[in-house]
Amino acid sequence: MTAEPGFEAARSSRRALWALLAAMAAWSGCFIARSSFVVSGRRVFCLFEDAMISMTYARSLVEGHGLNWARAGPPVEGFTHPLWVALMVPINALPLDLRFRSLPVQLLSLGILVLHVVLVRRVTRRFFAAAAAPPHWLPAALLTAFYYPLSYWSLMGLESGLQALLTTASVLLALDIVCRGQDRHRALLLLGAAAYLLRMDMALMVLVVQLYVIAGGGLREPRQRASWLQGAAAFAVLAAGYSVFRWVTFGDLLPNTYYLKLYRIPLAVRLLRGSRCLWESLADHLPLLALTGVGVGVLLRHHPDREWRRRLLLPAALVLVAFAYSVFVGGDAYEMPLNVRANRFTAFVMPQVFILFNALINEASSRMSRLAGRRLAAAAAVLGLVSADGLWLAADAAGNRRDLALARPPWTTAGQAPVYAAIARLRDEIAPGSLVATDCAGIPAYFSDFRMVDELGYSDRHIARLPPALPLGPGNYQVFQPGHVKWDEAYVLARRPAAIVRCVAAGRFGDARRLRESGYRYDAGGLVLLGPGPADRPSGLLPRARARPSG
Repeated sequence: MTAEPGFEAARSSRRALWALLAAMAAWSGCFIARSSFVVSGRRVFCLFEDAMISMTYARSLVEGHGLNWARAGPPVEGFTHPLWVALMVPINALPLDLRFRSLPVQLLSLGILVLHVVLVRRVTRRFFAAAAAPPHWLPAALLTAFYYPLSYWSLMGLESGLQALLTTASVLLALDIVCRGQDRHRALLLLGAAAYLLRMDMALMVLVVQLYVIAGGGLREPRQRASWLQGAAAFAVLAAGYSVFRWVTFGDLLPNTYYLKLYRIPLAVRLLRGSRCLWESLADHLPLLALTGVGVGVLLRHHPDREWRRRLLLPAALVLVAFAYSVFVGGDAYEMPLNVRANRFTAFVMPQVFILFNALINEASSRMSRLAGRRLAAAAAVLGLVSADGLWLAADAAGNRRDLALARPPWTTAGQAPVYAAIARLRDEIAPGSLVATDCAGIPAYFSDFRMVDELGYSDRHIARLPPALPLGPGNYQVFQPGHVKWDEAYVLARRPAAIVRCVAAGRFGDARRLRESGYRYDAGGLVLLGPGPADRPSGLLPRARARPSG
């Protein structure tokens, strides 16, 4: 008995999906392995610096210190992703050494990325396949699965993968409402609440989606209006509930990092740097973006099917809003040093570009034979992947050579291992609970039991509200690095830290004479400044203490 052609096509499509997901999991597993490092014969799994700050908050909560990065004084909200920190809490409750706890976060991110590829395939097949031709979904799914910036930020422990998942899921539900007349308002607004709790600036995504739904006639029927009101009420309760929690716990209306990165920073400086960073990112994706932009523009203007045109608007609007927001905040702190090719504010929305690109392929293949359409989809997927730098990145800071991403560990790993080693040495020099200042707030805080001082202000209310330590204006906007332009060395030294760990902003603070006069000396590793000797050691500091956290 011969199987039906439709059944065979569906089975072939599922096999292709499983093969893609298996290849993606293998690639990601290699990435995770290469992101770890060995210090003193011990394997350490470590996330990106900002993710390790969040891990510190989660560990502090599990160990009874509350949501307090410093483990001293009133808590400060030095993270911007409450929902992501909440997901880290049970991971830090696992009976694992500290050096292994980052691995479950990376595996969680991998699971989210896999689920996101499945969702991208569903959106593409359901809403962006031409009616007269078999639906091609592989270009969008392949580009998403191997898009290096999204993989990098996600597998290094940041919330970017979950942002992408919530965004694509919101697109799916919004199109179900507008194009299919389904009542998905409650689910859509609950997704919006999760996105808002993940990051406050995801409110822009929620706003764009809701405007699209309302303008598209998603509230015509009384039952739709009723469910929308129920969803909106749930969103308001959850958002307001966390705002009350923030005020009661941290005494602030906004996360501390918003004050650090936006407060008293000239708007012109942010716009100039943000525009430059966005242009560099767009240039790295230019062939794909140009083709997609022109193609979508032509379809919006000339396609005879009004509903088809309307479907294109939502992904396009989300992309443009994310780009504009990246410009507004001045880009990311790690644009040029990492050279990942898309920052954290834009990488999560790039799958919407891939969906639009796939829509163009489906529209073109509908005018071809089936074989020609398949060849077009395959060729476009490969060319799009190369254009988007999915598997490629600049191997060095100068951008002189390009290697496959698997050819070397993530760029940050080379800098993380020495910091971890320095903290291991420092734990042999001073007692647990000693006060330690640092401009590298992730690894030193997480892999120690010290009380901490944040020299760059991520978790310090005083520094976050200062003006930039260096004058900033349109003439020197290039020196602006969000989150790395405020410090107060006199304020830090007045607290008499037993040691200072400097690695992120070495050389940006005051002159070395003040440190020498205060009794600080660099250790042999060059990252740690030890405080005064035993004779005048600050109160509570014990020499050569051996107690240390596991890992």
